[in-house]
Order: sequence, then C-alpha cells, then structure tokens
Amino acid sequence: MGRLILFNSSSCTVGVSFKRHDSFKAIELHDMDLSWGQIADAMGIGRTTLHRHLKVAGRSSARRPFTEITDEDLDLLISDISRHHPLTGSVVVRGHLEASGVHVPLVRVQESLRRVDEIGVNLRWNGTVRRRVYKVRGSNALWHQDGNEKLRPWGFYVHGCVDGHSRLIIYLKCSNSKKAKVVEGYFMAAVRIYGWPSRARGDFGTENNGIERQMVNHWGTTHRAYLRGRSIHNVRIERLWRDVRRDTLEFFRTLFLHLEAIGLLDMENPIQRICLFLTYQHRIQNSLDSTVASWNLHKVRTAGNKSPIALYQLSREQAINRGYWTGDPGDDIRDVGDDYGRDLHESFPPADELAEDPSEPSYTQMTPEEERQAGVFVDDDDEIREARELLKKINFEEDDGNFGIDIYCEAVTRLTALLNG
Repeated sequence: MGRLILFNSSSCTVGVSFKRHDSFKAIELHDMDLSWGQIADAMGIGRTTLHRHLKVAGRSSARRPFTEITDEDLDLLISDISRHHPLTGSVVVRGHLEASGVHVPLVRVQESLRRVDEIGVNLRWNGTVRRRVYKVRGSNALWHQDGNEKLRPWGFYVHGCVDGHSRLIIYLKCSNSKKAKVVEGYFMAAVRIYGWPSRARGDFGTENNGIERQMVNHWGTTHRAYLRGRSIHNVRIERLWRDVRRDTLEFFRTLFLHLEAIGLLDMENPIQRICLFLTYQHRIQNSLDSTVASWNLHKVRTAGNKSPIALYQLSREQAINRGYWTGDPGDDIRDVGDDYGRDLHESFPPADELAEDPSEPSYTQMTPEEERQAGVFVDDDDEIREARELLKKINFEEDDGNFGIDIYCEAVTRLTALLNG
C-alpha cells in the first residue's frame, strides 16, 4: 500500500500505512517510558490514529505496572547490586533492576539505597558531575569509541563504543590486548547488529587504524567518516568511562591491589599473571555486560528522563519514517568540522591518561615484542591458550563465594605443579 494522508482532530499528518506488527513496536517504545505523542510523531502518524490502531489490535495503551515487591526483597536485590557495583548511583541501580525485569519507581530505589548503603549514597552525592549540551543528527550519526587501560597493569584492556546521540552503549569488551585487529573485530561485530554509523570518533592510537580503514572503505575518502583527535575531544566515551569505572573497573582494580598487598599476586610471575587473566577475564566481562544492560535502561535527566535505548529507538523510528535510516543517518558533510561531536567546555580526562595520549596517528607495523614493550598486550595469546588447555579441568566461571580468589589460587597451584613437575 502506498503512502496515506492521515487526519486527526488536532493536526494534519502525512504518514505511512500502519501494519499489525507496528502496534507491538509502539507498545515496546511505550514501555521504554516514551509518550504516545513522541511515538506517534516518530512513526509518522497522529496520536489519535495510533490509539485507534492499538484498539483494533487489542493492545492496551496503559503504562506497564510497577513490579509488586516488598521493601525487604527490594533491599536484598539492591544490596547485591551495590555489592558488585559499589560506586553506582540510584539511576543506574534502577537500570540494573530493569535489566532483571524489576520495574519500580526511582524513589523506592533511592529509599532502599539509603537503607542498605547510606555511606555510598553520601559519597556519590558529593561526586555529582554537571552535564553540558551535545548535539548530532540522531542515532548512528556519530559513534564514539575508545579503550580504557585502568586495568592494564594486570593484563586487562577494556574497549568501548557509545552512540553519541542516544548515549546507548554499543559495546564494552574486555580483552588481553589492544591490537588493531581485536578492536576492529569488536567494532565490526557491532556494525552487524546496529548498522553502519555515519561517522566514528577515536583517538590517534594505532589500535584504531583498523576501524578507520573500515569506515573510509565504506563511506569514501570525502565523507570524513573517521574523526581522530586527542581523548579530550571524545566527549561521550570519556564521560561514559567515568561511570564504567565506578560501576565495574574500580572494584576489580581494588581487588587486584589487595591480592598484591597480601602476597598472592606478583605480575612479574608469568604463572600468576596468566592465572589472573583466566580467572577474571570473564568476571570482568560479565560485570561489563551488566553495566551495559543497566546503563542502556537508566533514565537520562538531561534527555527528558528517557533511557538511552528509548532515545536510540525513537530516533531510529524517525529516520525510518523519513527515509534515511538505511542510507546515511549522519549530518551533512558541511556541518562536520573539527569540532563536530565535541564539547569545548568538557573537563579533561585524568592527567595520567593525557600523558599517554598520542597527539598524531601512526601506521607503523610493530613486531610482537615491540607491541609488548609498547603496552599493546601483557599476556600473549599463545600463553593464554596453552595455560587454558593445561587447566581445562578448572571451571573458571564457577562462583567460589570469594570473588574468584579461591579459583585463582587453585589455578596457580595446579599450573605451577604441571610446569615444574
């Protein structure tokens, strides 16, 4: 069926024919706390028309009800979340609950946190950061990607990417290196899920060379498909890292420092170093996955209290309705200057990170030993593979009730015996 002229009592709207599956899509968007007016506008129809189609499809237009849960049970859930994400505030904690299928008002989360983690509430309140304005065309207009090396001293590299418009986390991945092929692989896997971003922004690190090549190959050399600059210019991802550090990375950094302090970990010892990676890589990844799920469902105050997934999907529906989602979802090349996707008033990353931030790109190929010396990796792929094979009888994903410490110690004991026997 072709395009229809759709009328309601308050406006004249040009829209597209409404199919049965669109009612399910509308309900899904409404469950993300978007208003019916916003959904109708994104889908190119009037609000009255949307309600009529929902009624014909037998779908309720009411908000989804809050989960019936006692304060005691809610406290247990939130206490467990705070235990694994001790620096996370009420909004992101609510995102963790939403990811678990528990839908409660924010005020109940705040009250529960005061009951189970009063000290943490005060610490987080004092660390509140003021937000500033950022604007691009919409979802997939600009992705921001970067690597975080807070856990590099212990052999872990975290790679991340966020959609600039919606703040949707595209991926957070924990790896044993920042090799260009690894970073490129994560990016291309995301493209297969979300489609091509019109542009991406990254720093001058050699790990981003593969992404730059893929973006230029897809969009051409005149599109400005990959924007490179120092980390201070990569607003969205630098802002995200602060929350990821609080929600995941700081817990593991503190744990590894503790292992070193009590003499259980010496990173100069290759057996301990490899066993640490085998024990904690999937634990870090599981925590990052939890962070992604909660972050993408948390309400963004400066975006009308919409969640990143709601902002992303709303923009996507608008782009589909207006015919440019499968083409170029980005801004006109004339609007893409050196300051595109930047906030000139944003605070700098920590000084120790800026000191290691390259100021220009390098395309020089390095040998494996040069890569190790340059900090591209700590644990070699072959070392990890061989140790994993020798320790295949250990279930590294088991919960030992001691944050993985018991499993780590068992792995060190076994691998030492196998290699020295």
